[in-house]
Amino acid sequence: MASGAAGSSGTGQLLSAHFLSLPTFRPFLIFHESAFTPAGRKKRYTGMKRLHPFFWKFGLLLFAAFYLPKGEGKLSAQPANDGCLQAIQLTDLDNWCSAPDAFSTAGATESYQASPFCFPLDPSLDVWFAFTAQATDLHVTVIGNTSINAGGTLNDPQFAIYSGDCTNLTEIACASDAFDQNIIESFAGPLLPGETYYIRVSARYEQTGTFQLCVNNFNQAPSPSSDCATAAVLCDKSPFTVESIQGAGLDTDEVDPSSCMQDEFASVWYKWTCDNPGPLTFTLTPTNPTDDLDFIVYELPNGVDDCSGKEILRCMASGENIGQPFSAWEPCTGPTGLSLSSSDTVEEPGCDPGDDNFVAHINMESGKSYALVVNNFSNTGNGFSITWGGSGTFVGPKTDFSIEPELGAQCDINMVTFTDETVIPPGMTATGYNWYFGQGANPATATGPGPHDVVYSSFGHKSILLQVETDAGCSVTEVREIFIEPCCDPQTALDIQLDDTKDPACYGESSGSIATSATGGTPAYQFSIDGELYQSVGSFAELPAGEYEIFVQDIKGCMDSVEAVLQQPPPLIVDAGPDQVINLGESVTLEGSIQEALSPAEPMWIAPLGECVTDPLSCYNCLTPLATPLVSDTFYLSATDLDGCSDIDTVFVEVVPVRPVYIPNAFSPNGDGINDYFTAFGGAVATSIVKFQVYSRWGDLLFQTGSIPLNNE
Repeated sequence: MASGAAGSSGTGQLLSAHFLSLPTFRPFLIFHESAFTPAGRKKRYTGMKRLHPFFWKFGLLLFAAFYLPKGEGKLSAQPANDGCLQAIQLTDLDNWCSAPDAFSTAGATESYQASPFCFPLDPSLDVWFAFTAQATDLHVTVIGNTSINAGGTLNDPQFAIYSGDCTNLTEIACASDAFDQNIIESFAGPLLPGETYYIRVSARYEQTGTFQLCVNNFNQAPSPSSDCATAAVLCDKSPFTVESIQGAGLDTDEVDPSSCMQDEFASVWYKWTCDNPGPLTFTLTPTNPTDDLDFIVYELPNGVDDCSGKEILRCMASGENIGQPFSAWEPCTGPTGLSLSSSDTVEEPGCDPGDDNFVAHINMESGKSYALVVNNFSNTGNGFSITWGGSGTFVGPKTDFSIEPELGAQCDINMVTFTDETVIPPGMTATGYNWYFGQGANPATATGPGPHDVVYSSFGHKSILLQVETDAGCSVTEVREIFIEPCCDPQTALDIQLDDTKDPACYGESSGSIATSATGGTPAYQFSIDGELYQSVGSFAELPAGEYEIFVQDIKGCMDSVEAVLQQPPPLIVDAGPDQVINLGESVTLEGSIQEALSPAEPMWIAPLGECVTDPLSCYNCLTPLATPLVSDTFYLSATDLDGCSDIDTVFVEVVPVRPVYIPNAFSPNGDGINDYFTAFGGAVATSIVKFQVYSRWGDLLFQTGSIPLNNE
């Protein structure tokens, strides 16, 4: 703030002058610290390309205050998996869940593929995932903004599951949240091991947000039962998912009312016999994170076929403390099971101190039989997934088969023979053998132990599946992989053509593209831009400038390639000029310049905003405006050309807070022409005298006025 000081003289009058306070200036333009340097330093923003001119002219001023979501420091970019061809590859399919908020549809665009049958008519702003099946059944869950154990911010999620490739997809499952649960799940199958499948995730009403993805690719266990007597018998510890739990079966008195579970009303039972002794653990994960699962583990002293006299080994029923906040019983929600790190054998209903939704593992003994009952206390009808741990194993067939030859077989030429070598335990009989020999196999499937002779029409990795069923009601599955060598006939003349190239639009940008096609050979074709990862279409996008070699291969292993070059365009360079230093109230000419790229560029200055009485710049779409800032601050010069390329640079103007004000301490208004007049003198920073008062030496007010100019006697 500026203020004046009064002096005195034995012969003059006492003066009091109050000057107009200089306007305060609070910069409005505040950028996130990760993208911009502190005041006083100059920085070029090289990453800000191809932003629409409207953004530079108007949107940038509102960037920090209005555009960035809470906790975000950057613009919502297009997701890396926005299209089918950019699908994220999932490799862990064994009851896998991503972290909450791991994926997002923010910035996604609508895919060109037809909308799935269960999606509403709204545009589908979707992201894509892909995986290679390793088992026959699939369970997918997308968890968004649920009330408990939220997986993200996405509301009303939906997804579809496809087989085929991105140019020829076949929809095999679809699910859409029509009830605002913000979680959706679906099963799909049977899948063919070794085949590629796609998951397309979006939300209703064009909503976007973050989500958690859970995928379980498994070989289905026998159909569950709600009674112990007819419970499914498990022959191995493969993970599986139960689609739903409804009802308590025909025998509604199987659970002791004095146990922690007290009763069953939405339950399933499983039984098994121990083969190799050792600890057993498992984890039950509800498909709906808000569901409360309870369970009991029994020993069956009379064998796996007799549930009478069953003895409780572990009981887990912890859950909500009714009337208390969620934070008080949160440890007793979500997954549950047996754990090596737990020591308690029972957790009663509610959530007591120390409860964690898990109880201690059991140590199985060889030859003894056990049972597990799982009850969905929430009674929603939703199911769960289960994974097993520990060194103890279950009695069941040890599936195996031989392959002859294991190596070196060529497509179209060599026959491969598969023969069952499964070991069936005593007292158990194999009742069925189901084979799947992989893509391009002839025959594709078979039954019986074999031997089965197969010829492949295509080369590459093949997944072979054998499922063995037993009279105990259980089934076990073995999946192995072989590689079939190429059988290329040069006479088929596979040829790749370069159809089109598009250079990046802006310097340093990854916006180029290459399009190729193929003829001859034996379709279907696979294309690659690196010789390693292949796709079913010959188009490649989002490429930087450079030299490329595009490969094509057909199903026989024939190959061809073509070279392509994407040129780097010249850069658009914006220079806001050197930093400047001025005194308060002075002006300075900013020295902006633009080095254009391939098309004309329009400059645009962006000045700080605040409580200013004057505009800090004389013009905004010129290169050399006159700047009159009142405090030290940064000015931004941007430019956007006709190709949509943009660049931005800054100049820092330091304002030295010099406030020169000069007031004579006496005058003699006696008409003698000497020192008869008085006023205050100031530099450019001061504008006028707000109040002017003259007092006698005795303190009497002799004269006063206000709002008079400076430097004028």
